[in-house]
Amino acid sequence: MNWYDQPRTAWEQPGYTVAGHTTSPPVNWSNVDNIVLHYTADKTANPDTAQYLANIQRSYVNNRGYSIGYSVAVDQTGMSWELRGTDYIPAANKNYNSVTWVILCLVDWQNPCNTAMVDTVRNLVKFARQQIGRDVPVIGHRDLAATQCPGNGIYAQIEEHVFEPVTPKPSPEYEVRLIDPPTRIYDSRQQGGRFKDGESRKISTGKKGAVFVNVTIVQGAGEGGFATVWGNGAMPDVSNVNYSHGQTIANTSWVPVAPDGTIQVYCYRSCDVLIDLQATV
Repeated sequence: MNWYDQPRTAWEQPGYTVAGHTTSPPVNWSNVDNIVLHYTADKTANPDTAQYLANIQRSYVNNRGYSIGYSVAVDQTGMSWELRGTDYIPAANKNYNSVTWVILCLVDWQNPCNTAMVDTVRNLVKFARQQIGRDVPVIGHRDLAATQCPGNGIYAQIEEHVFEPVTPKPSPEYEVRLIDPPTRIYDSRQQGGRFKDGESRKISTGKKGAVFVNVTIVQGAGEGGFATVWGNGAMPDVSNVNYSHGQTIANTSWVPVAPDGTIQVYCYRSCDVLIDLQATV
């Protein structure tokens, strides 16, 4: 999978390819010690990003004699665009090109990056750090030269560490409490009789959170029957037990408990239902 959304070929024009206007070597990640953010200083970024990048490249080639100098661009939709990428070291930080990797943020003038852009920059920072093998800092162009780049909005975000990749929060740990011995909390043979075709019922569990239950279908009728067990709200489009005519079959499931302490059971074909409680969280 590519680390960018759009390749160079999505914006390059004949006669103005990156490869045709640079002799720079590939990025040597072991040398990179900073990820540097830039902006274009344009009052308004062209929303046609492919055309915008092609125009920037044309300006670089015609006025400077070499290719666009950034590694990757991020537009205001959060799309990432391969520029020099990893195939060539950047040409955007004089005296520091071999030791930097450069992200061009296509904001309007002094604006900060919007939420979509921030998410993409974070992913690019994460990618670069993985290649480098260490957590090098994210800095602004102005940290390396006498310039206002990358603008006050982006630079404030850098100072606030907005572009640091977010570490996913670990899933909460649940204490599973076994019911020993398991307890039968419902038996339709004694509580309401057989389910009719397409019938659903609420079953009281006396618990909160979620329950681990063994659901037994007894003497299913018809062909192609199934039972669905769930907590609150509309019935999900799943089955917990599938059964056929005359069959007695069981299956276990974790089921979230509704706020009133109940779970719901739906049976597509007539049958008896037994529910045994085995654990809770």
